[in-house]
Amino acid sequence: MEATRFVRRFGLVLSMGVAVFAAGYLLSPEGTGPTPAIAAANGVTFPPLGQLEHYTTVRRGVTREHMLTSRAALDAIKAGRPVPVGTHVVLVDYQSDVLTRYLVAQKMGEGIDDWQYQWFWPDQSIKADENIAQCYACHQRSRRERQFMFTFGDALSFDGSPPT
Repeated sequence: MEATRFVRRFGLVLSMGVAVFAAGYLLSPEGTGPTPAIAAANGVTFPPLGQLEHYTTVRRGVTREHMLTSRAALDAIKAGRPVPVGTHVVLVDYQSDVLTRYLVAQKMGEGIDDWQYQWFWPDQSIKADENIAQCYACHQRSRRERQFMFTFGDALSFDGSPPT
């Protein structure tokens, strides 16, 4: 008797879950499933990579990230000053040694929070399926006093030698 009641309840809960999922899928635009967060074009420009310094490499499993910025930004960080307006900080994202995308942060104004982010494909076109608001919120929340950089310490200690 108790087992029968459990099976009925489980079946009801499972059916409700499937119905909610199906409704969400079918009621989304064009019936194509959940609508992703879309990155809108903003003022971030793709920088000339050859003019930037590769100041550190971050490795996590199959992920390898080369971090680049300008010599002027590195000098400002070492001097304890804000980086200049227009500064680019670039994360070059490799997955299993294949370039997959770039994340570009750009200092847009004099204020501490005046940063914008944009993801780019390897061909340097905007990668619109990324949530750049999430990038900004995380960097602002946890790295606001460090030029919005998770690699601030690496930039501060960069001595001009190629990273390993």
